[in-house]
Parts: sequence; C-alpha cells; structure tokens
Amino acid sequence: MSLRLNLEVLSESFENEYGGPCRFGLTLNNLSDDHLNDWSLHFALDRFITPGSITEGKLDQVGSYCVVTPNNNHLKANEHFYCEFTMNTAPLRFHSDGFDDAFVEVNANGNPLRLPVMIAPPVLASPHKQRSSIPSTEPAAMAIIPKPNNIVHLSEQAIELSILEIRLSTNKAKLATNWFKDQASSTFQHLSFGNSDTRLTFIEKKSLTPSSYQLRTSMIDIEISAADEQGFLHACATLLQLIGQGEQSVSIPHLNIDDAPRYSYRGMMLDCARHFHPVETIKRLINQLAYYKFNTFHWHLTDDEGWRVEIKAFPQLTKIGAWRGGEQVLEPQFTHLAESYGGFYNQQEIKEIIEYAQCRGITVIPEFDIPGHCRAAIKALPELLVDQDDLSQYRSIQHYNDNVLSPGIAGTYQFIDTVLEEIAALFPSPYVHIGADEVPKGVWVDSPSCQQLMQQHGYQDPKELQGHLLRHVENKLRSLGKRMLGWEEAQHGNKVSKDTVIYSWLSEQAAIDCAKQGFDVVLQPAQFTYLDMTQDFAPEEPGVDWANVIPLEHAYRYEPLAQLADNDPIHKRVWGVQCALWCEIVNNQDRIDYMLYPRITAIAEACWTQSKHKDYSNYLARLKTHTEWFDKQGIQYRQPWNCDA
Repeated sequence: MSLRLNLEVLSESFENEYGGPCRFGLTLNNLSDDHLNDWSLHFALDRFITPGSITEGKLDQVGSYCVVTPNNNHLKANEHFYCEFTMNTAPLRFHSDGFDDAFVEVNANGNPLRLPVMIAPPVLASPHKQRSSIPSTEPAAMAIIPKPNNIVHLSEQAIELSILEIRLSTNKAKLATNWFKDQASSTFQHLSFGNSDTRLTFIEKKSLTPSSYQLRTSMIDIEISAADEQGFLHACATLLQLIGQGEQSVSIPHLNIDDAPRYSYRGMMLDCARHFHPVETIKRLINQLAYYKFNTFHWHLTDDEGWRVEIKAFPQLTKIGAWRGGEQVLEPQFTHLAESYGGFYNQQEIKEIIEYAQCRGITVIPEFDIPGHCRAAIKALPELLVDQDDLSQYRSIQHYNDNVLSPGIAGTYQFIDTVLEEIAALFPSPYVHIGADEVPKGVWVDSPSCQQLMQQHGYQDPKELQGHLLRHVENKLRSLGKRMLGWEEAQHGNKVSKDTVIYSWLSEQAAIDCAKQGFDVVLQPAQFTYLDMTQDFAPEEPGVDWANVIPLEHAYRYEPLAQLADNDPIHKRVWGVQCALWCEIVNNQDRIDYMLYPRITAIAEACWTQSKHKDYSNYLARLKTHTEWFDKQGIQYRQPWNCDA
C-alpha cells in the first residue's frame, strides 16, 4: 500500500519565549486502491501533544511515541484521515521538527501487520527568513586545525621525502610514533618508513608544559620535542596535517612551531543511549578527535531510551533496557518504530575502546545518568527500582512520567552502588559523570518513603532529596577512587561537596555561578557547543534549535568567559570546553559526520588556540584547504560554501 503522512501548522503562539499553544493538522493519505481496516497510526514526534486535544480518535503518547486509534477504523482507497491537535510548544521552524518516523498497523485476522508510511515535510507557518552566509576566501597554503599558537615559516622550500626514518630518545613518544606511522601509512601512499637520510626524531624536553610541543623541520630532519605522551601525540597530529601528497612523494614545509593548549580539558560528548552507535563508529570518532587535539571522550551510555553498558550483576539492564520496539518492554522512540531496535557494549568491547583511546591520548569518561533519565533502568529492574506506594504526578521534559529513581527506597541505593562498582572497575578514568539533569517538578511529593526521608533529615524542598541521593553517589565514588562529575543541576539541594565538577549546559553563566560557589567547571553552553543544533536557518536543515541555530561562524566565534577580566579568579576554576552531539534524531554515520563537521573544528580552536591568535577569515582559508583532509578520512561533512546561501 502507498500511505503518506502530512503535518500542517494551522496556528502558532508567540505569547512567550517558549511559544505557547499551537494548532496542527494531521492527514494520513491512503494513496492506494486498497481499503484500510482495523488500523492505527503510529508515529514519533518529539513534542508533547496536549491530552484530549485531538479532534478525531484516541491518542496515546509515551515519550516521542504516539499512537492514534481512529473512531472509524475503515479508511477507503484514495481517501484520507484527518485530525487536529494542540501542542504547547515553540513555533516549528524546520522540517525535522515534524514526524521522525511512522507506520500504520493493521489487524489482519488477529495478526498485526505494519505498513510503511512516507512522511512529507511539514507545512510550516513561519520558517526562518534569514540565512547564514560564508564569505568567499582563497584556500590557505597550510591548513592546521586547531591553529598553532606560534608558527614561524622559515622558507618557501618544502622537504620532499618518500622514506622517513624514526628515531626515539624517550619511551614517552612510543604511543605517538605508533599512531603516526599507522595514520601516515593509511593516508599517504607515497610515504614509507625505514632507513633514510630524512629523520623524524622525538626528544623529551622536561622544561615544556604538559601537552605542549615543539616541531622543527629542516631540509634533512624533523624534530619533535615534548615533556609527556600527550605533547608528542599533539605534535604528530600537527605533522599529519602538514604533510602534502605529491605524485611520487610527500612534502613537509620548512617551519618552526611552538604550541600549547589554551585549556587542559578539551572534550566531546557523544550520546549513544538515544541511538546506538557501533564500536567502529566510536573508534572512528575517537581517532578523529585526536587529530584536533581533543583529550576527553565523554560517553553518554544510559538514558530513558536505552541502557548501553553491560553490568554483569544486572543482566536485565541490557537484556531488557538496551532494546525498544512493539514487542519490547520499552516502547519505540524516535526512529525504527516498526522494528526491534537497540544494542549495547559488552565489557570487552568497552575495554577495547578505552585502550584505543588511550593510544591516542584520550581519556574516556563514562556517564551513568541519575536520578532522572532512568526509564530504561527502571523498566529493566522494576522489582528493585519501582516505589509501589509513590503516587507522585510529573512529566519529564522528554514526556515521561516514570523515569526518576526514588531516594526513598533501598533498591535505588543497591542499584547505584552495584553499577558504580562495575563502572569504576571497568573505566580507568579518575572521573565518572552521573548526569543529574532535568529532574522534573512533582517527583517524590506523594511518596510516603520520600516524605519520611525528608522529615527524618529536616528537608524542606524535594530538591534536597536529589542532593541527598547525589551526596551518597559522591561518597560512593570517592570510596572507589573516583571524582564525581555532573551537569549543573548536580548542585541542586546544596548537598554535594565542592569536589564535584560541574558541566554547565543551559548557559555559560551557570558555570560562572557555580565557579563563584567554589566548584570546578567545564564549559558546555548549548548555545555554542551543542552540535545537534541546526547549522543554518533553511527549513530543510536537519537538527533541533531549542538552544540556538549554530552556523559555522557562530560556533567559531564562541569566546569562553569573554565577559570576565583576564585576572578574574573564576578562570582558575575552569577546566576547559566541551562540545556535544545528542542523538535523538542522529542515527547513522553519515548524519554524525554532517552534524559534527566542520563545526567541531571550530570548537577545537576554542579549546586549544589562544583568543589573540584566532581569526575567522584565517580559519575559513585553512578550512577550505582542510576539506581535502576530510576527504582523505572519508568524512561526509557539510560543505559550508555550497550549503549556506
């Protein structure tokens, strides 16, 4: 059968910055010559439909998963079903604000049959009028990203070579040399390694600061100096970007570089809970992060829609919590609605990824998101995590009413302690991120056990229960030799110590406020660093825009803590900068590439390059040449000069 689903914006509200009640029309067109009988429409829409607002049929919604059961379940050939409904939402600006996936289920003699549905772009009432543009620029002769903080060109003459001899004077360069040889051999067909008149020498120089390096080239020698493993790796990342491919050999320019990072923490977060990304995708990303001198991979492994890390003490977490679909305990979400979807990383795969990252100077920080964002775990372990007497009514930002752990029952603490013990043993990182964001209002207020806990400790606000739980988590992690990291809500309830590190996501000001209280912080303001945001204002651009539309220029011009004086003590509390790719609607390798590149290279300069050395026009010139490097790596990047108009 041929079925098409349309969404039309009928009216929009601009009563406040978050919009207001908006009216929509839904049309299911039966474009075939066959009748539909005993059917229901299933679709994913990442906004909450106002209960009771649908004009025809019955609607049920769990998260993004919606089911419309019509009053008249007979849809004739070449006719359509139509209904209207209301959502209290910001105006829709992009096609990706509409349906993510859909199917029609037909009851065929007691057996459900799922029919595919073609989704038409939504009819928008007020798409953005403006467009971003990128000025025309000539490609740079050299395209190092992020830009080194000190580079001196010695001559126009380049070193031509086909064989390179590597000499080590320190074991600290072993990781770097292994990575360099592997990457160079796979990228440059005319470069090999062996005895040669041209030497690449690695020298330990203890006077250099951590992660910094010196790179010197002459007509017969390339010399790299650093004080630690990361410095050597960063130098090799620069050297790989310097190599030019010739017809019979490669070339390296004649120059001196003295370089050091602006921030000690340079991170990227990938969400593998909303959509599962294979091991090879994770490794590929980690390898690319090394090229841009990131040193931290923040791995979002658990959420409402999926549990992705094997916990041997609780096999149900992955047997049940890693899968969603019509026949699974977890309902479908976002995409792949008509099938069973999911996956997880077993502990051996995680160890392989950690080792792979370590060989590239990258620390893997796991995130175990609590006490909200826990629906997958709760559904997998109801006997342990469901408070049967809790009658509290709430709705999370992702439209769930059953996704928060209870601080009032013993099972919560048994679950947390057991999971943390396995995670701490599995991940060598000294840090564990515990999420702590987006706990909705209304939780725990009608739970006798939670109310008793509040009375026992003299708590006045339910937020203090979150603080109570997170203080337990902090102490548990400390006993395991780990330091707790969390989103800015981790300090709600004023119970965790200043040993907890705060990642600000709602705004940079949130980080400043936490730093003033004495917390160390990482800057991850969504307005600049969330790379799931759309990259332009054209309605067909994929992504979301609740924080901002983030064109390339906007990402590049992010200047951390620009509002503070250089001597402000707040700077000492800032570890660094992190970008993020949330994956509600990012479900394949090509879409990952499109959303990350080239914007992640702009964030790389915010992390590494001192502000006085940053220049957008210079960056664009380097980027124009650097796209050849994307091509070598097989990155399906967004081509900014072709897309922005």
